Amino acid sequence: MLSYKHGFHCANHADILKHLTLCLLLSYLNSKDKPYTLIDTHSGAGIYDLNLAMSQKNQEYKSGIVKIEHNDRLRSLVPSFYEVIEKINTDESKRLYPGSPCFEQSLMRKGDRLVNLEMHPHEFEKLKGNMLPYKSLTLILGDGLLELNRLLPPLIKRGLVFIDPSYEDKNEYTDVIKAIRLIMRKWNTAMVALWYPILGRIRDHSKNLGFELSKLNIPLLQVELRVEKQQEEFGMCGSGLYILNYPYTLESQLKPVLEELYTVLANKDGEGKLKVINQRQ
Repeated sequence: MLSYKHGFHCANHADILKHLTLCLLLSYLNSKDKPYTLIDTHSGAGIYDLNLAMSQKNQEYKSGIVKIEHNDRLRSLVPSFYEVIEKINTDESKRLYPGSPCFEQSLMRKGDRLVNLEMHPHEFEKLKGNMLPYKSLTLILGDGLLELNRLLPPLIKRGLVFIDPSYEDKNEYTDVIKAIRLIMRKWNTAMVALWYPILGRIRDHSKNLGFELSKLNIPLLQVELRVEKQQEEFGMCGSGLYILNYPYTLESQLKPVLEELYTVLANKDGEGKLKVINQRQ
């Protein structure tokens, strides 16, 4: 699990879906005057330079940000996504893409509390350097899922837990379910956004995640984008998020976003899905 570095995959189609959704969740939290807590369990390096060798090796960003960077419809639907990207790209020698901590810190307000966790020591050092200009946050080196036990419940009870594992270790699929049960036990009003990959058919556990989360009987929304046909064993054909205690506005906001992403990013074998699994009470 410590071998995973997101720089090889940053700004791909999965990041685009993930970060557009995150921006919508932050917009909802910011729409009310009350402060909130945001805990990001798998923060990565915070900011990535697409010109560096790590990103250039597979050039996965060509499946994502390259295809939507000038998309006027998405810009009108989620303007904050584009505002953050433009804000950090002031040096023409670099081509930067923000990770979730950069989106979070850029869009959160004074008085809100942000906690970024990362267990990879090298990625954590990069995170500290990239987040140096931002003062009002807490950075923790450690396993984000295990650290939740001591972080919850937070002093500010309104908020979001953003969970974005690599899933390189198959145990992470059961670990995230355990972590979400813990969150719901210690902080049952929190929104939880869990990202997942859609892998080859015999290695794909995304449906199992949905089944286990549905048993919690908590309002649950699923957004999923497949950009190509699912293979039998290898490859990632798409990704999605399960969002617990989702805002009532999110479904209608995500629908046109998903439609546009499907049009721009997916081939004829792709699929876009927005589905309420458990209704809001």
